[in-house]
Amino acid sequence: MKRLTIFMTNNVFPVSKSMSYGGERIVLYLVEELAKRHDVYCFMRDGSDFTGIPIKEYIPVEPMNDQYDVHFKAAVKYSLTTGIEPDVYFCGYFGKGNPDVFELWPYAELTWCKWTHAKYEFPVNPFNIISYSNLLQEDLLGDGVPSTKIYYGLPENLYQFQPDKENYACWIGKLEGGKAPRTGIELAKAAGLKIVVMGPPYNSGTFWNEVAPYIDDKDVFWVRGVDDAMKYEIMSKAKCLLYTNNSTWREHAGIIMLEAMAMGTPVVGMSMTQKPCSVETDQFIKDGVNGFVLHYSSDNLDEIIDTGVPLINQVHTIDPKDCRDQFESRFTAELMARRYEWFFDKIKDGSRFGSVEVPF
Repeated sequence: MKRLTIFMTNNVFPVSKSMSYGGERIVLYLVEELAKRHDVYCFMRDGSDFTGIPIKEYIPVEPMNDQYDVHFKAAVKYSLTTGIEPDVYFCGYFGKGNPDVFELWPYAELTWCKWTHAKYEFPVNPFNIISYSNLLQEDLLGDGVPSTKIYYGLPENLYQFQPDKENYACWIGKLEGGKAPRTGIELAKAAGLKIVVMGPPYNSGTFWNEVAPYIDDKDVFWVRGVDDAMKYEIMSKAKCLLYTNNSTWREHAGIIMLEAMAMGTPVVGMSMTQKPCSVETDQFIKDGVNGFVLHYSSDNLDEIIDTGVPLINQVHTIDPKDCRDQFESRFTAELMARRYEWFFDKIKDGSRFGSVEVPF
């Protein structure tokens, strides 16, 4: 493939291996892989750190501004000053854009949520939008926005495979109502497992009402925040990751499932019968291979426990190597970048995509 010149932007936060998570972390991994084979210029928040990543240049941008697109402004200024024109302008800040870019450069945008809050900012029909799961693709299409699915990916050697497990479960995520941390705790207790809950009190009411009453540092442990090393220490040795949600939460995809796969840790993930989430629709959990799908029909805790405990009691039948194999065959950062390369190569010559199946 021809070497491309790619201008890349990001969300409101700096990107760095020490501080990024969620979408910001995925953009960083994408930059890292693309920079090995292409000329990548990063227009991202001041404080970003690309140490060890062979990008061409990092151009810090000011904080977000409601009056104009700070990323696009910085990119245009840089191009006028240097004479460098991108083959592709990649908008990695999820639903915010400047319509002028449509006419200036070949354009692609990654979004991480439904389009309703942002689609009216664009005076033209949206195109070259990238989603990261079948479920998000479906929800976007329901708002009239076709998108191309490219799964998230993690560096292959970020987490090492750990085949040896101990007799506890783990739960990780922002502590907010829709993610149902209390359900995870109750499931573990009912299955006779200790549980380590990892995550900041994003919603203080959820923390004080659904998590704090259970913390005893004997059977239920809470870790406020974790870096990669601590996450690996806890999650890699867990008997299983409990991936919970309630009826208000339509999970489009969770990076923690990919992390668990990479470590060889089985996942027991909830998917509501009438409103399935990505654990099922995208087969992030292949039932009986790298975990089990806990189907539930309501938020009735007794029903969830009755269904979930037998599944937790079967996780010992999952081969940790099968979990790692799922990760390596579907969700590495290299695979993600190769899919983006294919997409970028198509749009640089003016192609405009709605829904398309990316190879690899």
